[in-house]
Amino acid sequence: MTRHFLSVALVIGLMLALPACSRKVASTAVKRYPIEGEILKMNPGDQTATIKHGAIQGWMGAMTMEYQIPSKADYAKLHQGDHFKGTVFVQDQEFWVGDIQDGKQP
Repeated sequence: MTRHFLSVALVIGLMLALPACSRKVASTAVKRYPIEGEILKMNPGDQTATIKHGAIQGWMGAMTMEYQIPSKADYAKLHQGDHFKGTVFVQDQEFWVGDIQDGKQP
């Protein structure tokens, strides 16, 4: 009887523990940083833009890098050579650009 009780207790314990193992860890809140820069290259295939930008206070120094722009409406506002202002959104290891103010030729 003791062996049966231990087996049942083990099965119940595993049933309770397994759902907790499959849960995703909650991600952090989305942080927002203002960005201002120049569009050096547009890549419509993956909806990205290579942006040369100044320092982004609280996140990174000035540099040139590729950013995802997931909103089709925001992406349509930008053209190679434009200077623009917008927002960099950062969540965990993911980052993207949005809230684009119309790109302007210099």
